[in-house]
Amino acid sequence: MCFHPMGETVFWLKSLYQLGFVCFFDFYFWIRDKQL
Repeated sequence: MCFHPMGETVFWLKSLYQLGFVCFFDFYFWIRDKQL
């Protein structure tokens, strides 16, 4: 198994981080709407 270039790894980490961030806020606002 060959290693990916560092830039590609950083790109994937940033993409996953942004996706998780969006999902977290989406879930947060959904919970807030349910409570109100």
